[in-house]
Amino acid sequence: MNRLGVEPSVTRWNDGEARFLDWTIDGVALRSMVPTQHQTPLFLDDELWRDSAVETLCRLLGRLPGDFDDGRVALLVCPLCGDLGCGGYSVEVVFGEDVVEWRAFGWQYDYEPFDDPEEYRFPGARFERKAYETLLGDLLSNYRA
Repeated sequence: MNRLGVEPSVTRWNDGEARFLDWTIDGVALRSMVPTQHQTPLFLDDELWRDSAVETLCRLLGRLPGDFDDGRVALLVCPLCGDLGCGGYSVEVVFGEDVVEWRAFGWQYDYEPFDDPEEYRFPGARFERKAYETLLGDLLSNYRA
């Protein structure tokens, strides 16, 4: 089983920067596995993204449909606008009785079907469902507050 977590991170561009929580899998930050300026919508200091954070967490918990027509959920989005037309790093989320799997990681745009490119593809991750739901539920409570 893998271990899902979050850690503070920063992305920078031209004249700006954003602080957010990055996903970690077994202690390794997702953005270190996928070199990009994209980020999670789990902002640390921007109230405007609160709704996006809540929606993403609900999608990852299976309470809302995915971001894309095929049901996939965006893990990383454009730091300037969050628009999936700019591309997002997405994943298929599959719920089992005791396990949650993240499968088929890859880049995706909302205006075309997912193409499973070789670049930045890694094996899926399997999380113990109770720990997964506890982490995401705690984050959801924080962003709703």
